[in-house]
Amino acid sequence: MDYSSKSISYIFLFLLLFHLGTSQNKMVEALKSELKLSKHDTVRCDILDQLIEVAAEGEWQKYNEQLSQLAAKNLAQKPTGRLFTLYSKYYATALHNQGVIYSEQSDDEKAIQLFNKSIEVSKNSGNKNEVAISLQAIAQIDIRKGNNTKALNQLYECLKIFEEVGDEIGIADVHLNIGNICYFQRDYNKALEHHIKSHDLYVKNKYEVAFSTINFKIGVDYNALKDYAKALQYLQKSIDLIENSDYGPNSVAYLNIAQIYIYQNKYEKALDYANKGLSIAESMGNKVEMNHSHIILSKIFRLQKKNDLSISHSLEALKIGQEIEHPAEINMAAKQLYEIYTETKQTEKANQYHQLFIETKSILDNQESKNALLEQKLKYEYEKKELLTKAENEKKLMEITSANERNNLRKNIWLIVFASILVLLAISAFFLYKNFKQKSIITNQKNNLLKQKLLVSQMNPHFIFNSLNAIQNYIFKQDSLKAGNYLSQFSELIRMILDYSRKDYISIDAEVKLLNNYLELQKLRFENKFDFAIVVDDKIDRESIHIPPMLAQPFIENAIEHGIFYKKDKGRVDVRLYFENNALIYEIEDDGVGMEEAMKLKNKLKSSYESLATIITKERMTTLSEQAKSNIEIIDKKQTSPSHSGVKVKFVVPFKEI
Repeated sequence: MDYSSKSISYIFLFLLLFHLGTSQNKMVEALKSELKLSKHDTVRCDILDQLIEVAAEGEWQKYNEQLSQLAAKNLAQKPTGRLFTLYSKYYATALHNQGVIYSEQSDDEKAIQLFNKSIEVSKNSGNKNEVAISLQAIAQIDIRKGNNTKALNQLYECLKIFEEVGDEIGIADVHLNIGNICYFQRDYNKALEHHIKSHDLYVKNKYEVAFSTINFKIGVDYNALKDYAKALQYLQKSIDLIENSDYGPNSVAYLNIAQIYIYQNKYEKALDYANKGLSIAESMGNKVEMNHSHIILSKIFRLQKKNDLSISHSLEALKIGQEIEHPAEINMAAKQLYEIYTETKQTEKANQYHQLFIETKSILDNQESKNALLEQKLKYEYEKKELLTKAENEKKLMEITSANERNNLRKNIWLIVFASILVLLAISAFFLYKNFKQKSIITNQKNNLLKQKLLVSQMNPHFIFNSLNAIQNYIFKQDSLKAGNYLSQFSELIRMILDYSRKDYISIDAEVKLLNNYLELQKLRFENKFDFAIVVDDKIDRESIHIPPMLAQPFIENAIEHGIFYKKDKGRVDVRLYFENNALIYEIEDDGVGMEEAMKLKNKLKSSYESLATIITKERMTTLSEQAKSNIEIIDKKQTSPSHSGVKVKFVVPFKEI
């Protein structure tokens, strides 16, 4: 088989799009459900970003648009710190993805505009890695348009950034694209060198999505170097990787397989895969891949001596290449037409397309871009050498300085020893004092935390006693349904209390669940004598903001036991959490008999029982006041409005954002 006479068109796009398997469908559905339940925009952005990665073609674009709008909306509110960095990252990613969409549609101008906008956003937030990713996408467009000099400048800039941030996948991508340029310039040894570097980094990082593509490119390099044994080895590996993958191949993969079958003289199989590739490319509107598909189909028909079909597909490829103004695509079509017309002895047409082939070849193969490759490589290696030389000089300078210091030390040994002893004594005294002071602070903090945990645990015996009493009453009344319900809720609440009492802080979401369970249990115990509501401000992120557990419980207990209990008709308890002047506020309000009336009833009944919840409330809030300078405001509503009864408690809650 004369491999040298069967040159292969070089496909340089990545395997970007995959058909999703069953497991991916499950992942997509799970992410969709999570998206519906999520309320905080940072979480929604993260889920949308994941959906873009795994959603099917035609669907991920919608999620990308949602990500763009959500990130832009939050950036318009001028966030600072972590939020600004986070939303900038998501917005830059969405802009980049929009650029990819336009690039696949061969709208290069719009694609470059979006990539540049993504770069601008990433630079403002200090995200160097995202800058390099979008810059590399622009370089790929310039490669297709034959602007190799410009592309090389961009790629080496990307290489420096990726090496600086330690992104080995990014480094591999750059070597892949530089290898592409070398191949277009017919420098196949250099192309192979860069592609092997790319291959090794992909394998090292287990970046499986690129394995088939890089093996295909290395196979093409070996074919150009006429090492046909290695060429077929890598090309066969490429097709095996595609066929054994969990993902179905896209247009690029189908065209790769088609070209491998051309090498193996399996033209019918090659034709089948080329047609599949064309069908996918047309459905996506990807004109570059449509061009490649027609070129490969033209090659197959030419090898089958079906010259009319071969010419038809070459002309269609040329038309698309001229439409998108890509010299590489025009060059492949012109070469194919020149060779067909030469074989069919149509000299005039052969000369016409040979001229076009020469013109586009000069653009792709111009000396300027070759010089730029050498210049950029030399510049890159020189800068690395400069850094190494600088580090070496600094090391030598340090050695000379150390030698001088040792000489001076020998001359002034006694003075230095004496001074060192004084300094060591002073430093030791200072650190002893600091250590003593630090230990004192740590001890106080531990005492406060232990006291807080003790106070949380003190609530449990009192509540357990009352609850068991209620269950016992239901049993005596032979009300087994209520006793069973009460016991079930009671055991769940006890489990939660035992769990959270060991923690200094829990999420607001967990606190709400705990209080809701507690109030439901109290409501059951008091036979629906009251209604309740727990309201958390929408501005509060329930998952990321954490507070000490059960701070509100003692006040709720007092509201029920001493307010609602003495009320003749049905009562109500409202619990609220909201931000006020950057402080997190807890508010507990009831419409019971009020503090004054509760005290009268207590004296009238001559009760000697003092609420354990009240004692715990005072002690625990005193502890929290020492740590967070919280203040408790207790208002008898009757004093502010005679027509209203009940008590309102309001205090500041210490919190952490995790």
